[in-house]
Amino acid sequence: MIKIGTEIESPQTGERLIIHSTAESSNGELFQAELLAQPGSYVVRSHRHPSQEERFVVLEGTYGYKIGGRTGIGRPGDTIVCPVGVAHSQWNAGPGLMRILYEHRPALESAELFFETYFGLSREGKLLPSGDMRLLQAAVLLMAVRDFIRITTPPMLVQDLGFPFLAALGRRRGYRARYTRYSSPPAVRELGR
Repeated sequence: MIKIGTEIESPQTGERLIIHSTAESSNGELFQAELLAQPGSYVVRSHRHPSQEERFVVLEGTYGYKIGGRTGIGRPGDTIVCPVGVAHSQWNAGPGLMRILYEHRPALESAELFFETYFGLSREGKLLPSGDMRLLQAAVLLMAVRDFIRITTPPMLVQDLGFPFLAALGRRRGYRARYTRYSSPPAVRELGR
């Protein structure tokens, strides 16, 4: 899994994560990363975390968010909390760099898997222009990390019935939830392992 100090980038969405605390390093208590987001039109798709509270501490720039039915702007020094199970999305709402301290309690290894794979797909140019994953890849990854994240559309019933089938089809076509090339040290990646 991801180690403390790891930096991962998503060139397609203009984001960078610097990992400060992991499930392993915190005994499952806290996933924490600094998120840097470039200005632009990218909006994190509406989603919810079934078992985690999420907290955002604005360090620099303007943090736009929608949590449940409430839309707002966070500025440096503000802390915004999203309760367990509440749908939310976020974006850089300003003209410059946005930096936030991003936390999930409790920490789940599936969160680290999600970020590692999603950002790896972005580095390889495999996300759609919207920043979304292609359907079969999304189904494979989202089934593997469903204790961490659930998207809000399509409806949960459709996801619960359709995603297992789509994930099985995706795995048969070679899609994975984890790709070693996204989690391996650079020297190992260069050797093709």
